[in-house]
Amino acid sequence: MKTSDDPKDGDKNMKFDAIVDYQMNELETRAYTLSLIWHERARKMFPNYSHQKIKKSGDPRTGLIFKICYKLVRETQGLLEETDYILYVRAQLDVLRHVNEGKRDPLISPNCLVGDKAWKRWKLWKRKFDEAMAKPMENNQSTPAGVIKALHGLEQTREFLFKNLGPNPSYEKFQEAFLTKNLFRWINFGKISPYYIAISPFMKEILKTEDLKKINFDPKLYEPCITKEVRDKFKIMFPQEKE
Repeated sequence: MKTSDDPKDGDKNMKFDAIVDYQMNELETRAYTLSLIWHERARKMFPNYSHQKIKKSGDPRTGLIFKICYKLVRETQGLLEETDYILYVRAQLDVLRHVNEGKRDPLISPNCLVGDKAWKRWKLWKRKFDEAMAKPMENNQSTPAGVIKALHGLEQTREFLFKNLGPNPSYEKFQEAFLTKNLFRWINFGKISPYYIAISPFMKEILKTEDLKKINFDPKLYEPCITKEVRDKFKIMFPQEKE
C-alpha cells in the first residue's frame, strides 16, 4: 500500500469514516472492512478487470460487496479467528488467480467469498499456508508456531512503520497517524500486526477501549503468544517505546 502521500488516501479515510457516520455495529464494521480489503486486493491482483465498485456515497451497507461480506462474517462467527479473515480474502483471490491463469476473460466476483465451495477452498489453502509457516520450526522445534507468528508480525510491522513514519517513530508520530485516521486504516488492512498492538506501550496509550471496538480487536486473544522471547524482541526492534 502506498504511503500517506497517496492522493487517494483522503478517499480511503472517508470510507472508514462511514463506520462512525452510519453507527455500524461490530459485525457490520468487520463486514465493511472486509469489503474494502476485497476491493483493494482484487484490484491489485487483477488490475485490468472491471471490478464491482464500493459505494462512494450513501450507506455502504446497501452495496452488493458489503452484503456478501456481511453474509460471510455472520456465517463464520466462531469458525474463523479475527486474524484469519484477511487471510481468507487472500486465499480466495489466490485460488481465483490460479484457476484463471492464462484466461483472457476471467470471472472475478466477491461471490466467491461465500458458500460451501469457498469454505473448501479456504481449508485447502489454509492447510498449505500452515505447512509453509511451520517450516522454520524444523531448525528450532522448541519454538511454538504462535510465537513464530508473533515474531514475524513484529518484523513486518517494524518495516511498515519505519517506511511510513520514519525510523524509530516517536509517540507524536503515532498520535498524528491516529488523528488523521491512518492508524485505523493500517490496522484494518493488516499492515500493523495485532501482536504489536498487544505489546506496544504507544498503542496502549493511544487506543482506548472504544477505539479497540472499532477495529474489532481484543488484546487478550494474543497474550498466549506474547512470551519473554517476543517481548525481548520487541524491545530491540522498538527501543523508543519504553513502558
